[in-house]
Amino acid sequence: MSIVITPIPSTIDLTTPAFTLGTTNTAGAAVTAVASNSTLLAFDASNPAAVGASPAVGSAVVAARRDHAHVGVATITSTDNAIARFDSTAGALQNYTSNALLASDAGVVTLGSGQITWPASINVSADANTLDDYEEGDWTPVLWDTSLSNGESQGYAAATNGRYTKIGDICHIQGKLWMSSLGTLTTTSGVHIGGLPFVTRNEANTESTFGFGYMAQVNLGVVDNSPVGYAGANVSYFYVMLFGDDATQTVSMPISEWSADGFATFGGFYKVKQ
Repeated sequence: MSIVITPIPSTIDLTTPAFTLGTTNTAGAAVTAVASNSTLLAFDASNPAAVGASPAVGSAVVAARRDHAHVGVATITSTDNAIARFDSTAGALQNYTSNALLASDAGVVTLGSGQITWPASINVSADANTLDDYEEGDWTPVLWDTSLSNGESQGYAAATNGRYTKIGDICHIQGKLWMSSLGTLTTTSGVHIGGLPFVTRNEANTESTFGFGYMAQVNLGVVDNSPVGYAGANVSYFYVMLFGDDATQTVSMPISEWSADGFATFGGFYKVKQ
């Protein structure tokens, strides 16, 4: 004989449950998942703390809450096409307007103020449409014979000077060379103007020419002869050639015709070695 005992079912509370959302968890009874008198963690109606420059750690049981500060973006007041930069310490975006580099939706980059800087050592690009270098500065023209030496006791007037601007692989130069003494230069040798700020490109058929704007205290020897500069490949100087109406056509200008106190101004551009 067996006796079956049916358990009395639990009653259901039909009243409105006291189920609320609060700022802390309250566990229900052991036999229920959620009791009518339980509360669940939720954000309250208070406004969250302002976004800050550094985060504040929450408690062990709360991943994020309204009184925490989190890394965010500082207030941006400049145009929306400014290129952003980051703070190296906090990592936050920094707002700057006076030197902002702007990039429009059309792909136009505008520099509001300041400069664009290239590295001291060129990072050569093989791309024909990439500007990889810019430099400007001084250079000092020197008079050489075929020895290509500065050790011939040449003397120069104080006005001897030069300027250059290099854009990509093209160097533009201007200069004045004014002698005070020829020293021991070989006077029958052709005139070489050395000291170019960059060596010429080492490539066949890339010769460059330079023009002379003014010469004085020189003796060109033949009436109507005109000087012109000529630079070959992989050199730091250019020759001075003479051409005109005489039958000899183009000839090298000898140092004797430059003379001990001769001077000239000149300029031009050439391909540089990269």
